[in-house]
Amino acid sequence: MYGLSEFLSRDLGIQKNGQLSIGVDWKPPGYWAALAACCRSKQIEFEKLHFYSEKTKGYASAIALENALSGKDSYQYERKKSGENYSELVLLDCADGTDKATSTINSCIRYIFDSREVSGFSKDLCDVVGDLHDNVWSHGKSTGFSMAQKWDDYNTKGCCFEFALADCGFGFLGELRRVGLPFDCDEDSISWCIEKGNSSKKLKVRDEWSQRLPQDIAGNPIPGIGQPVMSENHHMGLGLAKLIDLINNYKGQLWLASGEKTLVIDDQGNKRFKHNVQKWQGVALACRFDTEKVKNYKKYDNDEVITSLINLLGVQS
Repeated sequence: MYGLSEFLSRDLGIQKNGQLSIGVDWKPPGYWAALAACCRSKQIEFEKLHFYSEKTKGYASAIALENALSGKDSYQYERKKSGENYSELVLLDCADGTDKATSTINSCIRYIFDSREVSGFSKDLCDVVGDLHDNVWSHGKSTGFSMAQKWDDYNTKGCCFEFALADCGFGFLGELRRVGLPFDCDEDSISWCIEKGNSSKKLKVRDEWSQRLPQDIAGNPIPGIGQPVMSENHHMGLGLAKLIDLINNYKGQLWLASGEKTLVIDDQGNKRFKHNVQKWQGVALACRFDTEKVKNYKKYDNDEVITSLINLLGVQS
């Protein structure tokens, strides 16, 4: 399987004529989101991609890679399973596009993890997707893409679900330096950003005298003073810490790349940093969950246990 980690482990391989070759290995969402963001930043259109397999090319068209890179969609079939088994690539460059991506991927999550016993996981992962999408929109400089897909896992007799996003924005190190934090390497900046309670958004100083304007205002009537105000519920940069909790609690896997490093967390909770041959300008993420492991490996903290006991006993607070 040729995923995000493998994508970053070698040079992109753009030829002198601008052509980029796509191999025959099966590729999960982490690869496609990173490819779309990279090609958009380097202005490589779909016609410049050389596919060694027509089947792979057909799959790329089905997930709307052509539309993402060239603004065209020659896929001839109805995408009946979009919102169930997969979501196509969506550019996170505006409120509508971001909302569409969030809605479609969350629809997949609810469809795949549809049993009552994992409803808490489903809700939490949907919340994380929305938060991460908002962060890419606000930091990604209109270069961010996301997608999701499930596939059968013959080892566990369940199925795997992977959600991925990638942008070519500031990256963790650039963003933390931008708000005045003295970080000097990608590994430390990634480690800081996944810690619960840490958010660069909390460190931004906003002029208290600035005029608060609606998010959808057309133009700025008082340039230099007025600021559009985004959602008070999102844009806090807390999605990564929530995602780490889900990875640990449900035996998931994570690949989180920025700059020269990728944080890898396996399904046993082991963490390590991997060097990126292809330095990633921005942030790229892929998280993967197995449906059987999600059912079997939920860990409860003390607060949740106490809450459950109170509910069972009917104790009034």
